Amino acid sequence: MLRLFTYLHRKSREKKYWLFQQLLQPSAEARILNLGASGTSIGLADQFESFHPHHEQVVGGGLSVADVFDYAKSFPRVRAAVFDGCALPFADKSFDVVYSNAVIEHLPDWESQQRFAAEVKRVARAWFVTTPNFWFPFEVHYRLPLVQFLSTATQVRLAHALGKTPYPVLRLLSRRQMRRLFPESRIIGCRVTFYPETLIAVSPA
Repeated sequence: MLRLFTYLHRKSREKKYWLFQQLLQPSAEARILNLGASGTSIGLADQFESFHPHHEQVVGGGLSVADVFDYAKSFPRVRAAVFDGCALPFADKSFDVVYSNAVIEHLPDWESQQRFAAEVKRVARAWFVTTPNFWFPFEVHYRLPLVQFLSTATQVRLAHALGKTPYPVLRLLSRRQMRRLFPESRIIGCRVTFYPETLIAVSPA
């Protein structure tokens, strides 16, 4: 079963990167902000930089010092930094593209998700923001069915009971909610199984 999840995860990351290239067509000189970047030791093996060759044009990071350190170690040509995605320390339109994969669902409430979306749109001319689809029946973080319909407290109790590490917050979004957060964007589904597991807000420059 683990091998199947690993295979599907890689296929999903490959397809998202293919969509990123097809829909945004970034040049080799495009300045990219990877919002919520991870390395390959703490994080999973298939990161954005595992596919994207122009590391010197990428700034990436997030709130976790450990994740940013791992990111810098995994991809030494990127510029790694610790920052808050809801209050980015970058000037308006200082990036050509923001790429963010499966980050927004970990913010604690709708207001935080709104601030995150606003910051994405402020600092970049184009963006590619992904999140697991709330209506996909299998929750991909816990690898369990329908967990997203439970309260956070119940999710945490269930994770402990099953010997899993709980996520402090897991607020999956629907297509309608993504459209509210990114009204000027195209909201598309990405699937490698029978139904779109991922939703993507994408807006070319």
